[in-house]
Amino acid sequence: MSEKIKVILADDHSVVRKGIKMLISGDESIEIMGEAASGTEALQMVKRLDPNIIITDISMPGMSGIELTEKIKTEHPTTKVLVLSTHNDEEYILRSFEAGALGYLPKDTEEDEFIAAIRTVAGGDVYYTNEVSNILTKSLIKKKRMFDDTRDLTEREKEILKLIVEGLSNKEIGDKLFISVRTVDTHRRNIMDKIEAKNTAELVRKAIEDKLI
Repeated sequence: MSEKIKVILADDHSVVRKGIKMLISGDESIEIMGEAASGTEALQMVKRLDPNIIITDISMPGMSGIELTEKIKTEHPTTKVLVLSTHNDEEYILRSFEAGALGYLPKDTEEDEFIAAIRTVAGGDVYYTNEVSNILTKSLIKKKRMFDDTRDLTEREKEILKLIVEGLSNKEIGDKLFISVRTVDTHRRNIMDKIEAKNTAELVRKAIEDKLI
């Protein structure tokens, strides 16, 4: 008989932990070593018990599941992380995978898929549901479209974007480039449309994060 998959559950709601235990208790290949009600407690438990996998919620007191994932990846990389959460939006999913999680499941996941996810993640492979996969795909498409759009910035738009990031006003940019304030404003609106920025702050953030200048 192969060695059991050693699991720690981390969720601040005892009823959720109890539900997870009931869900996977029928599988003899999985052993629940312990339960934690906070990220801090979970991290201490990982260090002490050396599990194969930790199943964690995102929203927990003291230390979030994403912060916990980052610490485990850095301090205890042999333990794999499977995120189980009610948050099924793009931001949480992307942040979880960026932090080092290998799997992301909604809390209403059925037993068979839950077991499959535990086995996959424990083996070092990535696991996500069809819904999560669709969200990730849409995110990649959106980023690619944004990248493609930025390549279409004219040289003048790139020049103006650089000055916007440097903090210059429309009038200052116009004076520097010898063009009217109205022309600068038109370029600014075109740039914002191309990289899908809602305001100047977001425009500057995307320009820096996506290395557009």
